[in-house]
Amino acid sequence: MSPSLRTTVQAVHVLAGLLAASQAMAQEAAAALPSVTVTASPAREAQQRAGSLATGAAASALNVPASVTSVSAELMRAQSVTTLQEALRNVPGAQADSGFNGSHSQFFVLRGAVADSGTGSSRVLRDGVRLSNYAFVPAFTESVDVLRGPGAAIGLRSEPGGSVNIVTRQPELANFGSANLGGGAHGALDATVDLNRVLSAEQELAARLTVTRSTASEWRHVPDRLDGVKLGVAKSDGERYHLRLGVEATDQAYRPDYGLPGVGGRPAAVPQDRQLGEPWADSTTRNTLVDLHGDVEIAPDTRLALDATHLRGSSTSVRQSVGAAVAGAPPGTFVRRLAYEPGTERRINALATSLTSEQSWGATRHHLFVGLDRYTETLDQPSAGVASANNPNINVFNPVYGLTTRPGSFSFATTTQDLSSTALSLQDRIEWDDWSIVAGLRSTRQDFLYGAAGTRGVKESKTSPKLALLRKLSGADSVYASYSTGTAPNQASSASGQSLPSRKSRQVEVGWKSLWNGARLQSDVALYRLEQTNLLSGDLSTPSMFDKTLAGSGRSQGLEASLGGDLTRDLRVQLAYAYTQAKFVDNTEYPGKAIPNVARHALSLWGQYRWNAEHATGAGLYAQGARHADIQNTTVLPGYARVDLSHTWRTQLDGGRQLELQLALRNVFDKAYFVSSHLHLASYLTPGQERNLHASARYSF
Repeated sequence: MSPSLRTTVQAVHVLAGLLAASQAMAQEAAAALPSVTVTASPAREAQQRAGSLATGAAASALNVPASVTSVSAELMRAQSVTTLQEALRNVPGAQADSGFNGSHSQFFVLRGAVADSGTGSSRVLRDGVRLSNYAFVPAFTESVDVLRGPGAAIGLRSEPGGSVNIVTRQPELANFGSANLGGGAHGALDATVDLNRVLSAEQELAARLTVTRSTASEWRHVPDRLDGVKLGVAKSDGERYHLRLGVEATDQAYRPDYGLPGVGGRPAAVPQDRQLGEPWADSTTRNTLVDLHGDVEIAPDTRLALDATHLRGSSTSVRQSVGAAVAGAPPGTFVRRLAYEPGTERRINALATSLTSEQSWGATRHHLFVGLDRYTETLDQPSAGVASANNPNINVFNPVYGLTTRPGSFSFATTTQDLSSTALSLQDRIEWDDWSIVAGLRSTRQDFLYGAAGTRGVKESKTSPKLALLRKLSGADSVYASYSTGTAPNQASSASGQSLPSRKSRQVEVGWKSLWNGARLQSDVALYRLEQTNLLSGDLSTPSMFDKTLAGSGRSQGLEASLGGDLTRDLRVQLAYAYTQAKFVDNTEYPGKAIPNVARHALSLWGQYRWNAEHATGAGLYAQGARHADIQNTTVLPGYARVDLSHTWRTQLDGGRQLELQLALRNVFDKAYFVSSHLHLASYLTPGQERNLHASARYSF
């Protein structure tokens, strides 16, 4: 266990003792709490909160002129979700990408937009703050909110295809807790204890502690274990102010899984559980995060908010994979690659303040947002490639294991990534009768450095505008048209040692949103065209695959549709469909090629039928068409359709307690399929898991 995690765990033990000692007092205090009338389901509240990614404040779906989706913890539990890619299946236009940081840190593609993953980091928002290499922990997650398309005026950075925001669970003014235990085939295990306590009802003071251990399935013979603890304390004074302090630590040990290579334009015809890597040790990632939130009412309908986040991460990566095919050797013979990256250190500091205000001027209602944020990230990553003597060739059809050895010495080079960004955001959402207009502007100044020693940084000033028009046709329908832009740093450098300027994007979108069945069912349909410029391309004048130029643009366009909620009193549904055309336009290496990992058609359909108060049965269909596996379009991943089933039984116990048991059968028909590939190479194809069973128990008190 890392020192930072050990210290946090010790603090947790102390707090747990204090919580236990104060439980009796807290229960008495809770009796004095005012009664609360619940007017919206958690899923509905999550969907309203997701609108803040586009408008800066929670809003009903019909008032948001953008494509936003929220995947609630309630839905994730019903679907037995354990990874971020599984949660994102419910989002139209979200498709899987391959990374090698373990199953807790996964990559994705939104709307066919290429998002570079330099230094092996996945980038998400956590409670609105951009983080790198942040692990997805279901036990900490309240919802996964997604903005599809660039966000322009709101948020720290605006990725071209959109933003994924992991909303974490926070202390609440109530006494409750739960214990969860789940397990499945090939050693999969999840165990969590979540305890929330009111420390003082009069002072509106509460604390929440969550401790979890997650071990992923080892069906491909690679371990992946994560231990985590999250502690939060919150204080409020009605709506006058809210304060929240949180500490989170995770410790992950895993073995990178590079999947299987392509042979003859298709995935190699070998058993899908065949593991070709033989690293001499597991990789590790340890993150410690501290966050502070405060908001205060400074006038009626006007609030000032402040958020500060600090992340300290350290990691060691030991990676082995197959490389290029060996010319003249028997088919299926590949060069092996071995890379060692010990002692990588990452530091992130984010400070954001915002002012939101609602003002009526004549016949119009204005929802104003002013934000100022400062973001710094530093990373130093030592890396060493290993001599070929320690990387014997391997034939994937007849592999011989045990030939690789740990080298006696290494020659290291250090990759540095330093980003310093200051941004000002301005936005106004103006309501006038059944019309609303959103106009926003984000101005960003940043210094960015990416590359080896001696690489020169780049200084940039970017302005990103946004404009949208929405018309409410009725109390249950609205239509909109929008134009939005975004920018995000390119994590690459040129052969001459120059960091490269940021990618830019712009999007035009029209959409229609509706409420059905007494607002218990929501649908949306969107048509969009997204263009990217300043895309990376390999420098053909040098032999190094890491030397890049800005040589191209990309375009994606398509249709997305979703439907979610209660279709009838007993049947809940969740549907997501996307038709996506995504290709490179101008590029020195691959002009006109299709963007990898983006299927033309992608469908997710989930339904759960509630037989009575105790029993519910769920069924899911997840399908993708064929898509190219690599940037040169040499290899194709076949289309597939996968079926899941689940049954949930819950019963009420004395004293408001509840017991819930769930049995989930995934990939019912044992379909052999591939989830994704790596963007640049056809050597790394990730298989989907065979038919497997997962059981879980949840005790709530």
